Amino acid sequence: MSFMLKSVWEAFSYQVSNVFRHAEDSYHKNRTMASLINQVLFFMLCDCCFCPEDRLTGLYCLLFFNVTGYLVGYASKLLSLHDYTPIVRVSEQSGVRHLALTATKVVLDLAKVVTFAITAVFMLLVFGLEQGLEHFNPTWSYLLLTSTYYIMTEPACQSKIPGILSKLQLDAFENMELLWCPVLSRMLSSLFTVLLIVIVWFGTDGGWLLIFSSAYINVHLCLKELGDHWNVLMSEKCILDKYRYATKDELGERDDVCAVCLQSMRKARITPCHHMFHGDCLRKCLKQQTTCPLCKQNL
Repeated sequence: MSFMLKSVWEAFSYQVSNVFRHAEDSYHKNRTMASLINQVLFFMLCDCCFCPEDRLTGLYCLLFFNVTGYLVGYASKLLSLHDYTPIVRVSEQSGVRHLALTATKVVLDLAKVVTFAITAVFMLLVFGLEQGLEHFNPTWSYLLLTSTYYIMTEPACQSKIPGILSKLQLDAFENMELLWCPVLSRMLSSLFTVLLIVIVWFGTDGGWLLIFSSAYINVHLCLKELGDHWNVLMSEKCILDKYRYATKDELGERDDVCAVCLQSMRKARITPCHHMFHGDCLRKCLKQQTTCPLCKQNL
């Protein structure tokens, strides 16, 4: 009897694990939908903690952030264009116009412009004139928390963060902001969610379904992604850990620039052949060849 129960339990556990695995795979494949589900759950937690009487505050904020992100993204795309002509040519060297593609491009551009205009007017009417938002009164701390979380979890914003951090030139990143950002964003978003779950669990009646869903999607799945990105980051850092940091005296004596990117060095790695490079520059070179980029000595 016990053997039969054990077999049934193992079969049941296997089927449940398969269901969860397929659900997780589908969740990760659709990045946009995954980030939206993640944000909705977090904003619902914020509603339970900060404004339990107005449970639609989070949805209003999420709508506002998404619309604002769309307007900013489309406006920046327009400002980055160097050629506003709607004519599409067969090739850069050819003067022959592709009529079908040109007509399609004109229609699509007009549709985008109309959508942009309607969305901008709607935003002005709703949030400027406060039409239909009598019960929407979020505090500044609420807006700061939710906007920070939105930036950390929105794919469009995540793609911009490495460029912003690279301009700060923080020595701790060694120009590997592209690898650090997924780790830091998922670490902070998981921490924020855990803190809210604890508050909702002990201080409110938010409900077990919300707590379980947030713990599984916003924490468990996020930490799994964090582990994958962390392994990639550590494997890349292992390449550099073989080479020590150059001291301030060594950097001052050489007063040199990186031979790879030709930029000044505030922090550098030094090779056994006593050549100094930015950590990220040296890492990229070593992935292509195992010799010093300057003297070609085998490293």
